[in-house]
Amino acid sequence: MDDESFRETLERVGLTQYQAAAYTAVVELGSASAVEIAESSDVPQARIYDVLRDLESRGLIETYDRGSLYAKARSPDAMFDLLEEQSNQLQDAADELETRWEQPVLSEHTVSVVKRSSAAIENAVERLRDAENDVQMALTPDQFRELQDDLRVAYENDVIVKLSIHPQNQYDTEPLGTLREEFAGTASEVRYRRLPTPFLAIVDRSNIFFAPETYQHPSHEYGLLVNDYSLAQVFKWFFQTALWDSWSEVYTDSDGDLPRTYTYIRDCIRDVRPLVEDGERVFVTVTGTNRLTQERADISGEIIDVVYSGAPVDEPRETRLITYTEQAIIRIKTDDGEQISVGGWGAMLEDIEADRIVVEAVEK
Repeated sequence: MDDESFRETLERVGLTQYQAAAYTAVVELGSASAVEIAESSDVPQARIYDVLRDLESRGLIETYDRGSLYAKARSPDAMFDLLEEQSNQLQDAADELETRWEQPVLSEHTVSVVKRSSAAIENAVERLRDAENDVQMALTPDQFRELQDDLRVAYENDVIVKLSIHPQNQYDTEPLGTLREEFAGTASEVRYRRLPTPFLAIVDRSNIFFAPETYQHPSHEYGLLVNDYSLAQVFKWFFQTALWDSWSEVYTDSDGDLPRTYTYIRDCIRDVRPLVEDGERVFVTVTGTNRLTQERADISGEIIDVVYSGAPVDEPRETRLITYTEQAIIRIKTDDGEQISVGGWGAMLEDIEADRIVVEAVEK
């Protein structure tokens, strides 16, 4: 195993990026000064002292004073325990997956195909007004105006509303017109896709309403209604890759000030990772679900590490598809010192699956 893989493994058992690098350096050097460890691990000297003390508090190293701060590795038994715990968690997750696969609760999930595509829009109207967290939609200008009052209800209920507007057909090259003036009070963010696409609404990560472009298949009209968390992820990735990330923003309700709310963890990471790497303190509030207990989780604290093995934050939008399968984790230290890992929609190994992340404050 090379150094990079070894450090990534240490990060998976709970060490931050800096802690993993420093611990690796201490193990290799045996005993060394904080300055030598910082140089060997590429941890900023301004951070190395706190990193070493955190490692000592976890029983992984021992620090001592010899004119300046020195550190040496303790017996690896503590790290063996962490690795074994991670191995057991992975095995438990595999066992749980097998159990859920063999014993699905079919009564809680429904997939319906309706004969009229308009039925998908009609059912979406009912669900929009009851939305609790987030709405993602792809629709034409006419469909936007049809649903505008219902979108306004959702928006006023503090729901994050993302709209991908597209033309009615391939000949409609300027569909927005005065529509830009109508987004305020109904949407959090709007992007414009130049190509026609099916009608799609994703509500609270479980409810899907889908209708194909009727002009392409006039004799095969249908609508699809889905109430299923896992299947909704398929539509989520279709929305994110084909209807959202590759297209330009035409409206946002954000003025750039804090607090700032995110429902997509990679968007949050792209904004906060440069701040954390520059040594700034980023404080957040996360609401979501405890992955193990499936209970509601609300936590607040400081971001101490960001694990993101995808493209750089300044990667151009058109090449950003490669980041979708990569790890994206935020680690938070709460006021009582607990360290919690936060993942996005579909998180399997993190402590919390976040519904939304609110950046409350940034301190130098």
